[in-house]
Amino acid sequence: MFRLIVATSDTALAARLIGPLEGVAAIIRSVPETASLLELCRKAAPDMILLDADAVDGFGTLLGEAMRDLAGADPEALLVVLGDEGDARSVLRAIRAGAADVIDRGTEGDELRSQIARHLTGAPRGDAAGAGALTLVMSGQPGGEGLFAVNLAVLRAKARGEGLLVDGALPSSEAGAALNVPLTYTIRDAIQDLPRLDRTLLSSALGHHAPSGLHLLPLAVAGEEVHDVAPEAIASMLLVLRALFGEVVLNVGGIRHPGLLTEFTRTATRIYLVAPQKFTAVKACRDLLVQIAPNPQVLDRITLVVEDHMPGITLGEEQMRDALGLKRSVRLPAARVELVNALNTGRPLVLDQPRAAYSRALERLAAGDAVPAVPAAARPAARGAGLFRRLRPS
Repeated sequence: MFRLIVATSDTALAARLIGPLEGVAAIIRSVPETASLLELCRKAAPDMILLDADAVDGFGTLLGEAMRDLAGADPEALLVVLGDEGDARSVLRAIRAGAADVIDRGTEGDELRSQIARHLTGAPRGDAAGAGALTLVMSGQPGGEGLFAVNLAVLRAKARGEGLLVDGALPSSEAGAALNVPLTYTIRDAIQDLPRLDRTLLSSALGHHAPSGLHLLPLAVAGEEVHDVAPEAIASMLLVLRALFGEVVLNVGGIRHPGLLTEFTRTATRIYLVAPQKFTAVKACRDLLVQIAPNPQVLDRITLVVEDHMPGITLGEEQMRDALGLKRSVRLPAARVELVNALNTGRPLVLDQPRAAYSRALERLAAGDAVPAVPAAARPAARGAGLFRRLRPS
């Protein structure tokens, strides 16, 4: 999916762009002010920048100066002006200043989609991932990964000074309770606000955990229905959020749309697949990987997280990792009692008990440490044979 920045104060104009381009491009709105636009472009690496030429809601007479600043800062930037196609002198000035095209500000629907798509076909950056990091947390059996995602996101945000946890847990998110933060603004709200979504709006609407700097956006609170939330809209929203935050941690939770999961794994910077030491959990993870059919490059970015690890359970980390065809794994020590007690008090375990074994292990993981797989030749051939047989399709 492409990323388009539209520099305008007219939220109705941004909304007119979102409809025709849904599923093709994410629209990220910026105020028509050069410094803010340059900062957003640096973070988002957009495929196209749309500059509103309107005298009230856009750059007006400062359009040429803004375009020269953008071109100087990023020679690859594809600049398109939204203006008056009938004003030949204005069109000529825009083209001379570096615009690839001038699209009439009143263009809508299929015509707008066609004109923008024509330029995106030759976009210099292509359909690459946005600049903001995406950390993905998945599980074959949704539910157990929620507190892992919360504590991981807290550590990542604390290290960076800020971050965003998008929690797809169903029927409702536990992240607010785990951090003692009230949550009222959801993914559905963010999708409805896409034409005006920016840091100012999000700073006032999102739940915020001050000790770590983590912001929270749940899929659902109080168990409300979410069946009407379109997968394409979620994908567009996530691209916008990645442009506005340095890192987004996404707990997939109950989001099970195959196309959406494939898109998430394709663009994620790092992926954690969480599973306890149970055959049913490993089988569910295997089924999930088959469903999204990740390519070898995606598999290399997946780390198996064996939660509540207990040495006495005969289904071990290496067997699980081999059965899933993964190269990286990590064990998290059993800490169910400590995690639930932390949830009940509203203090994340990694901050409340930083010296606990679970906290130390998760801190190493958050810093990027995971154990690579032992080469197959160095392992006994019979290890995990029974598990492999049970996982084979019947």
